[in-house]
Amino acid sequence: MPIDRAAPVPLYRQLKSLLLQQIESGELGPGDMLPSLRQLCREHAVSLITVRRALQELVSEGRLQSQQGIGTFVTDRVRHARIALVFLGFYDQEWRRNSSIFGDLIGGVATVAWEREALLSVARVDPGRRVADVLASIVDERFFDGLLIRVLPDITEADLAPVLSAGMPYVVIKRYIPDREINCVVNDDVSAAYRAALHLIEHGYRRIAFLCPLNATVGRDRLQGYRQALAERGLPYDAQLVPPVQDWFEEEGEMALKALLALAEPPEAVLAAGDPLAVGVYRAAAAFGLCIPDDLAVVGYDDIPAAAALQPPLTTVRTSYHDLGARATELLLDLIACRVTGPARLVLDAPLIVRDSCGPH
Repeated sequence: MPIDRAAPVPLYRQLKSLLLQQIESGELGPGDMLPSLRQLCREHAVSLITVRRALQELVSEGRLQSQQGIGTFVTDRVRHARIALVFLGFYDQEWRRNSSIFGDLIGGVATVAWEREALLSVARVDPGRRVADVLASIVDERFFDGLLIRVLPDITEADLAPVLSAGMPYVVIKRYIPDREINCVVNDDVSAAYRAALHLIEHGYRRIAFLCPLNATVGRDRLQGYRQALAERGLPYDAQLVPPVQDWFEEEGEMALKALLALAEPPEAVLAAGDPLAVGVYRAAAAFGLCIPDDLAVVGYDDIPAAAALQPPLTTVRTSYHDLGARATELLLDLIACRVTGPARLVLDAPLIVRDSCGPH
């Protein structure tokens, strides 16, 4: 693939990727000597500075070795990719209360890193620091070959600017930028929420509340799926049934259901777009003497371990943080090895797990 001067990736990074592709494919094998600097300049129509910088990075990474007065050769030793999983924007409260989720994600990343013999570092960054500043400092250090990025809020093009301008391989986990192609692994939240809402509608429920924070794309996508199901079945969207929810914790679910039960026409069912919210709904329902599913049907989202242990067991959308981490790591290592050319977006399915919280069909 020729160098693209219109691409945002620096020319030396493109040349480096081309040479890596030749090494990974076996076109350049261990011990082979590369063409001279001037030959590379002519072949790729780039400057001597561009060629030297590309070769210097490959030498520093152990893929090439230079012998003074002789030439540059492909090394015969295997170099392990160095990757980092960086968590940005998460406060102590999120870490304590969602420790199993973070553990599943790290486990998925670590499993693939171990299988592919990559060196993994995990870093949680002070939420007070700007995402772009953190990524810029990592890029400047030039220690890692690629980054896995997990942010709490939405990610923006400005946040990714340091890695994009440097041409560093990266994958964003559970976030994407609307109308901008980036390397990311996400769940199909629109379709999953649509199926969850449709499940309630097909059980005969018409006044269906929706609980979800809407301050990130993941929440807005789930709201979109909920609204699509209502519209498809001719049910009106009632803003009163979508109360404001600030975060994903159980207390928010409790407060939201209490507010909903105070309406002149309370809901018959609740789609809680996060299982902790659904746990809060269960608690509030019990406090009001309501029986699930006889008095109120509930569907959750994520299928955390507590979902199956609730009474009755919770019908919920199943997402896997282990799979998100594993697939993101596979993609990142393929990008580093030039087996995949980005931007690449992987969308994982999120099936509905039917249990007993909605009553008979």
